[in-house]
Amino acid sequence: MTPEDAFRRARVIPVAVLDDAAAAVDLAALLVRHSLPLIEVTLRTSASRDCIEAIAARVPEICVGCGSVLSPDDLDAAMDAGARFAFAPCLDEAVLAHAARRGLPFAPGVATPTELGRALALGCALVKVFPAAPLGGPGFVRALCAPFATRTPRVVPTGGVSEEAIADYLAIPEVVAVGATFCADPALVARRDFDELERRIMRVRRAIDGDRDRRIHA
Repeated sequence: MTPEDAFRRARVIPVAVLDDAAAAVDLAALLVRHSLPLIEVTLRTSASRDCIEAIAARVPEICVGCGSVLSPDDLDAAMDAGARFAFAPCLDEAVLAHAARRGLPFAPGVATPTELGRALALGCALVKVFPAAPLGGPGFVRALCAPFATRTPRVVPTGGVSEEAIADYLAIPEVVAVGATFCADPALVARRDFDELERRIMRVRRAIDGDRDRRIHA
């Protein structure tokens, strides 16, 4: 399964800030157990690459990617560790071109119509809207995409996505998936509170299943 197929099937991408490889593996295994076989590990800690490598090696059922990619070197390091997709918080054409050369599914971040238009003009198949909640949440994402309907944008809103808002984001036709941190909360991972993480993941699963039911009966 390609990362793009995994995004469309999973509908929610857990976004994790990790600094312990063993805990990262346990989190990945928990996500797989609840049929959420995706994780984005942000490159915000010195251990992030080790976490990606450990997940890729020990939980092969999950599609592991990286976030907070700011340079071609970031992209290379993450790919070498086993990342299968990448996200960035901004639209950097040098990183975009490097990802294309290396054949890595990559979504740059946009926050304005101008940036979205530029990303589409550059041929981006997928774009991250970041930070989605501070920008205005589902209403903003819907308004951002509306003028580009004939160009068929495919977006992943990320940043402050709450449990309550998941269904509203997923109801937007242009949204392929949403990135969510609350089901991979770094404080819970750090203290290994996997019981609470499991409860959150199960609630995410219910939101995803509810969205699927809505689309089937639409």
